Formats: sequence, structure tokens, C-alpha cells
Amino acid sequence: MGAPAMDEVACARRMKKMYAEWREMRETRFNGATALLVGTGANKEDDLRYLKAVALEVWLFSYELPDTLLMFTDGAIHVVAGGKKAALMENAKEMLKRECGLDLVVYVKPKGEDGTAQAKEILNAIEAEKLVVGMVPKEKNEGMMMASVTAALEAAGTEIKDISSGLAHAMAEKDDKEVTTLKNAVALVSKGLSFAVREMEGAIEDEKKLTHAKLSEMTEDAVLSPTTLGLKFDEGDCDICYPPIIQSGGEYDLRYSAESSAAKLHYASPPAVVHMSIGARYTQYCANIGRTYMVDPTPAQEATYSAVLAAQEAGLAALVDGATCASVYEAVKTALTNAEGVDGAMLASKLTKNVGTGIGLEFRDMTFVLNAKCENVIKAGMTFNLAVGLQGLEEPSAKEGSKSRKYAIMIADSALVSAGGEKPTVLTTNAKGVKEISYVTNEDDEEEEEDDANVEIKQGGVILGAKTRLEQSGPSSAEDRERRQRALADKKNAETYKRLTQAADDEINNSVIGGSAEFVSYKTVRDVPTPRSNELVLAVDQDRETLLVPIYGQLVPFHIMSVKSASVSQDAGAAFIRINFQFPTTGAANLKYAPAVRFPNSIFLKEVSFRSTDARHANHVVQEIQALRRNIMQRETERAQRADLVRQERLVLSSGRVHRLTGLWMLPTFGGRGGRKAGTLEAHTNGMRYVGSKMDEQVDIMYENIRFAFFQPAKQELKTLIHFHLKNPIMVGKKKTQDVQFYQEVMESVQNLDGGRRNMYDPDEIEDEQRERERQKKIQKEFSHFAKRVQEIWEKDFPHLNLEFDSPYHQLAFQGVAFKSTVRILPTATCLVELTEFPPLVISSSDIEVINLERVGFHLKNFDMAIIFRDFNREVHRIDQIPSQYLDNIKQWLTTLDVKYYEGKANLNWKPLLRQIKEDPDGWLEAGGWEFLNNEASDGEDEEDEEMSEFEPSEDEDESESEDDSESESVYDSEEDEGEEELDEDDEEGLSWDELEEKAAREDADVSDSDERPKKKKR
Repeated sequence: MGAPAMDEVACARRMKKMYAEWREMRETRFNGATALLVGTGANKEDDLRYLKAVALEVWLFSYELPDTLLMFTDGAIHVVAGGKKAALMENAKEMLKRECGLDLVVYVKPKGEDGTAQAKEILNAIEAEKLVVGMVPKEKNEGMMMASVTAALEAAGTEIKDISSGLAHAMAEKDDKEVTTLKNAVALVSKGLSFAVREMEGAIEDEKKLTHAKLSEMTEDAVLSPTTLGLKFDEGDCDICYPPIIQSGGEYDLRYSAESSAAKLHYASPPAVVHMSIGARYTQYCANIGRTYMVDPTPAQEATYSAVLAAQEAGLAALVDGATCASVYEAVKTALTNAEGVDGAMLASKLTKNVGTGIGLEFRDMTFVLNAKCENVIKAGMTFNLAVGLQGLEEPSAKEGSKSRKYAIMIADSALVSAGGEKPTVLTTNAKGVKEISYVTNEDDEEEEEDDANVEIKQGGVILGAKTRLEQSGPSSAEDRERRQRALADKKNAETYKRLTQAADDEINNSVIGGSAEFVSYKTVRDVPTPRSNELVLAVDQDRETLLVPIYGQLVPFHIMSVKSASVSQDAGAAFIRINFQFPTTGAANLKYAPAVRFPNSIFLKEVSFRSTDARHANHVVQEIQALRRNIMQRETERAQRADLVRQERLVLSSGRVHRLTGLWMLPTFGGRGGRKAGTLEAHTNGMRYVGSKMDEQVDIMYENIRFAFFQPAKQELKTLIHFHLKNPIMVGKKKTQDVQFYQEVMESVQNLDGGRRNMYDPDEIEDEQRERERQKKIQKEFSHFAKRVQEIWEKDFPHLNLEFDSPYHQLAFQGVAFKSTVRILPTATCLVELTEFPPLVISSSDIEVINLERVGFHLKNFDMAIIFRDFNREVHRIDQIPSQYLDNIKQWLTTLDVKYYEGKANLNWKPLLRQIKEDPDGWLEAGGWEFLNNEASDGEDEEDEEMSEFEPSEDEDESESEDDSESESVYDSEEDEGEEELDEDDEEGLSWDELEEKAAREDADVSDSDERPKKKKR
């Protein structure tokens, strides 16, 4: 094994510690021994040895010394070793003499000999100094040299003392370096368990047949290859303490000598229990972990597991500095006996004989065994494997003789004893809560129905009072709605005025005129390139991102960002190059051009043209200009997008069970070339991670950055999705986005090419429909399960965020044009969303100032919705072409959310309106505030004029609107409006009743003639 070289400082410190323990406890723990004799034999391949002698060698010399004999006396150390081991010990001679006052005597064993001849030197020293020899009894015949010395001493009648307890106490308390090494071993077992759990979850989800032995072998390979677990450890430093133990299906053996059987992993017939134990070593230091996982557990099994978990917590609480090993066992047993909701006495009778041992350089240090008899005192710095296990448990609900009838539970962790009586530090932090180790695969049928697919929909009485337009709503509901709207009017006016005045003050205090982009081509004139000849040519400096333009016999540099466009044309055998530059315009737009603000008195070049007889060179230069400008613009755009990004916290990966949703597609996409493949969404400690099929396809979404979360099962859509609307944008690939969506299509979009209609009783058609229903049900179940698990994390660890998966109300959906096409828009408890198409629509009711329902009239089949936001700098969002049948539902929904709405007959040009309101909030409030939108239909034009608000747009704005009628109408004018206009053109008010009757008779005659003509043709 590639172990590190000797650490002389640690060797001296630990040697002093061992000698101090020996001299203080010589008569008790060392049984009066005046010489400590330990030795090891030759290493055997694949031999997992746990010897006190090996532990002492690694502890003192940072190196395992196979086939070596060591004897410690009061003033010297005698060593029998060969080759490199003898040279290693010789190098420590001066240090041991200087730091510890010990003489080091090395007897070099020649290569090829068994060392018995050199071992006689040890016997001579024992006889000469009349030493009382102490050994580890179980290791007195370990190797040829130890066996020969033991045989000689026994033949001489020398009594051999037991020094196991003394050596164990000397090595029990770990220093800082040992704790660091132990934590590396803990990382191995924790990652190894996570690997095994992932493989088990994959087998359960995919219903694969996986044997215990195969899973154990895969886990062992992963531990021995730490890079596969994401650990940058040297493989030579990593080893297993024992082959990983995987057990299920009624056969459980909680001893660490147990083997994983060739039987298949049991999960198909719940309740099922799977036990896993993994032990690993890093540079000989050991760590251990054990977990029990349950598939569809019964309430009794969950209660039993909770009792075991509480018992382990009681054991950890008792594992403190100054306590005895027996007190830990008693605490565990008492906790089991007093457990509520279970038969405590029965559980206590199933408890294993011990609940753990000391752990470190030895996997099981039996000097510190946690049982009812061990009275050794626990000290700070010691490490223990606390393993609480119950074996021989039975589940009464399972059939007698079935694999689910008998089960066992064990929870094991590696813990470090803290100083001052504090609770120990649990080093292995893999999840072990009841919900975290339980898998649910057979949820009730009720949860699979559409109505129950939503995850705790936030209702709170918001939508329950709404009725569809087809239902008869009593007059009281409309009256209540109007009364609430009137109450909202004054409140909304006051809120808007206060916010506008405050925003105006802030804008004055924080105003900064313009910004300047620091684009520098050359710092000095000397940096400008010198022309190669007297003939100046138009050129591009790629390194300096500059266009060199010959003007008046000199090359004048223009940064490529100052170029607006470049083009080339040919005429009369010559090429003409035209270059347009960025330049300031008049008015307010001038403030947006940074150089104009920075240099207000400068003259800007607008355009320049060149004539060239070399058409090839002219085309080349223009192509260079266009390519360079395109690249720089792309770079600056991406830089500008990243400039206002909020730095996100680092994702903390879960050490325990990770909830996953596989086979997902993400929007927005990562871009790039190549085929797209589905990815996996994982829920971790403080956020979620989406991992695509490529190495660079990874997106982290922090829980703290989520503003709204939506779960939308497919009902009238083709996909089931989970959507997150973020507080701050993030980068996905090279695009900045505030919405991230993960979805899976519930049915395939296919086209029937046979051209014929299939019979409704066609078995193939029925089978296809059944398959689609099953697929849809399965996908919605997986999404619902994942959403529930994530919401449990939010409720447990992030209650301050008040995050909850919100699901749309499909019964209140309405059609409308949110962006470019007609979509199905869905209200939720707090938002108005459209998530099926991208870009999505997510508008929070808390962001809405007022809503103006435009083009509302009895003669129109459609109306528009203008959403004015609290932030007046945000552009008004329009939803056009909403069918009038949804008007009452929308009014009811807005009223229940305390959103003020108005109705009007015409579309308004909102940009100048909002600008005028911002500039004169006092005049706006005096004119009635938002009441200028209150243009409800009245019986007479005079009454309408009296009810109209005095607030009107300025004359300039009226003129601009009158010049362009399209600005005052909906972008999507309905065909019904055109039909109404045609009816208005046929003005029939001047006709009398007689004339109207004659006209109707003529139209009837025309219709009758047209009906008779086809009959004549058939004869």
C-alpha cells in the first residue's frame, strides 16, 4: 500500500504518550509488564487483518511494517526487520534519542531468512535484563519470529502478560491529524452508501432484478475507486473494512462477518426492508455506516424504526466524556423499553448484545465495546461506531412464510466524542429520518385521480366562490363584487400616489445622467499602426477591435462599437464601401448615447463612403467589419446580461437520499448543436440541480431564489410540468432567464398516415388509448411524488420562504393572446400563468396595480385585458382576444384577489398615459386617479360625459393617437367588429315600415328563386 513516509513529529508525540500511559498504568492495564513485545507476519493478499501490532506500527511510524518484531523497554526499542523497513527505522534513531531519550537497536534480517536467528537477540535482551514480557495474547503466534519467541519463552516457563488494554487506551484518543484522516474514511463510506442507494433506487424504479451479491460487489468497486464517487483520493490509500453487506427478503444477519447472498433484492411485494452496512479504511483508519430502508412500510414498521432512531439518539447523548461504555448501552436499552406507540419490552429483547465498539486503526476495538458489562471510561477524542440493531422482528400484516414477514433494523454511525461533556459529533451524516428512508410505490388510487394530482393547491377560499358564465349567478354576487371594487378604488388611488411621489424623490436623489462605455482603440497616437506604403487603405485591426479609416492622408481609428453598419456595392466596374456610424439624435434619445453625454460639444461623424477599384479587397474588408462587429456585440450583450446577475449561493449536495425525477426536458434549452437528450432533476440540501446528457449541461436552482413554483398536470395539454419563476435571473447556457421549466410529454404527437378513419371498436385503437392513459397516469404520479418530497424539504428546512407548489385552476381557464398566438391562460391562487408555450406568462397579483378590461361591450364577442404593473417602468402587458364568455369569471377572480379593475370600450395607448401620470401625480390624483378609466356604458351620451374623469391625455398625445388609429385599437381586431361596422354602414333608419316590408319580400323572392334553380338542372 502506498502509505505516507514517517511523520517524525507525530512519532515522537505518540511515543511519549504511549510511554506515559505505560508508566502510569503499568500494574493495571499492562499487568506489570516491563517489556512490550509485538510483531507481525508477512502480508497476505486480500487479507483484511485487524491486529493490535499493525495498529501500533501505523500509529507510531505512519507505516505498516510486515514481518517485523518490536520490543519496547524502559530505555530502548529493539527492532528486527529487513530491507527498507530496517532503513526506515534507522532514520528515526536520532529523533527517538533526542525527543524521547530512547535508544533504537535494529537487527537487520537478511533477505530470504525467516528472522528466527535475529529474534534470539530479543530473547537474549529479555534474559539479560530479566524483563517481564507483555504481549497481545491473540497475536503471540503472528508470524515466524513471534511464534519462535513465544515458544522459547513458554519453554522457559516465562509468564506472558496481557497488554491489549494498555495499548488500546494509549491509542484511543485521536489527535487532530487522526481526526482528519478519519473524516476521509467517513467520506468514503458516506459516498459509498449513497452509491448503493442510487443503484437500489434505480432497480426499484426500473423494476430491475439485482442480487445482494452484485450490489455489494458494485459498491465495493466504487469504494476502491474513489474517483467514481467524486473523491480525489489515491486508490492505494483506500480499502474496505469488510465486503459491503446488503440484505433483504426476510434473511438478516446484523454481524459484520455476514455475507451478501445471491438472492435478488426484495422490493416487489411490500412491505420490504433493505439493510445496508458499509465500512471503509483510509490509510488504515476505519469508518462505518449502516442504514435500513423501507419500501411501502406499514405504520407499525415506521413506529418501530422511529423507536430505534430515538434509541440511537439516546445512545449518542450518553456517549460523552467521562461516561462508561455500559452507560451507553443502558441508555439505548432504556430508550427502547420506554418507546411510545410500540411494545418497548419486546423491542428491547431484540436488541443486539452490544451497540457498537471503538473504531479507528482497528475496525472493532473490543476494549471499548458498548455492552452491559464494559466499565471502561470514555474520553474526549475517542471515536466509536454506534450501531443500534434489532433482529428477529415480525410484521403481523404480512403472510406467514413470506419474505416480508421477518425483518431487521440497524442504524449505525461513526461518532467523535467531544470535550467538556458535550454531545458527540456524528461524522456520518447520511439521511436516516423515517420519511427519508421510506419509499412509496403503491399509493392509493384516490391519489392518482386528476383532482388529487395537485400538490396541496393553495385555495384559501379565493376561487371557491367563482361561477362559470353558463351558471346562473344571483344578483347578490354581482352586487358584492361591485361593492368591493368601489372600496378598492380609493385605496388603490392612495397607494399609487404614495408610491409615485416616493419614487420621484428617489429618482431625484439617485439620478445619474447617462453612462459611458469605455471603449478605447489606442491609448496614444504612437500606438496607431503605421501604413506599409504611401497608399492608405481601409483596414481592420482585429487585436484592437478597431476600424482604420483613411481620412486626409492619415489612418483614423474608430472602435468597432462606433460602427453602425457597413455595406459594399458595385457600379461601373468599381466597388463602393459605405460605413454608417453611431451618432446622437435630437431630444431625449440623445441622453441614451453615452459618448454624446460624455462629450456634449463634439461633432460626430455620421457616414463615410469609399471607392475602390479592387472589388475583392472591398468585399473582404466589409466582411471583416461585419464579423468583428457581430462578435463584439455578442460579447457585450452577454456581458451586459451577466452584469446585473445576483450571485447565487453554492449548491450543497445531499449526503443522504436524493429525490430525483428522470427523463425530463428543460426550457429554456442550452442551445448549441447536436441532438438533445432528456436529463435528471435532483433535489438537494439547499437547491435543485438539473443534469443534462452533456458535461456542460447543468443548472442549479437555489430554493432561496425561487419566487413561485408551479406543478401543472396534463389535462388539456400534451405535457406535465414543474415550473419555477425566480426572484433573480440566472444564466442557462448563454441566455439569461427568470423562468425555468422541466417537463415530460404525456403522449406522443403523431400523425396517422393511412388516410382512413379507424373504428371506435378497433382493438388497436383501444389499446393505444389505454397505453396513453397509463403513461399519463404514471408520469403525473412521478411528478406529484417528486413535488411532495421537495415541498417536505421546504416545510422542514426553509419555512421562512413560504414556498408551496401552486397548481392552476383548470375550471377557470380562458383563451387569449398573451404574446403572439392564442393560448390557454390559467389563473392560480396568486398568479396568472401560461406555462405550456415558451416564453411563459407568469404575472403575480402582488405586482399588478390595476387592470383595464378594454373593448367590453354586449355586441362584441371578444375583449382585451391591459395589465398595469406597480412598477411604471415596466411595460403594460396585454392579453388580447379573450372570449366574452369568460368575463364574469375573470372579474370574480380579480375581486377575490383584491385587484382593482376597470372596463372601457376602447383600447388605450398606455405608454404616454403612464409617462404623464409619473410626471404629474398631483394632477392625476386631483382629477380622480384611476377613475378616468371608469368608462362604463350609460343610457345617454350626456350622462357619459358627466361621469367621465377630467383626467385626459395631453393634446400632443391626442393628436398622435388620432393620426394613427391602429395605436388605439387592439392588435388583434376581431372579425365580429368588422361585421358590426358593416351593419352600421347599412343605415336603415330612414326607411318606413312599408318600405321595410317590401324590401323583405324582395329578399324572400330572391331566396326562393335560388332554391328552385338547382331542381331545374337535375331534370
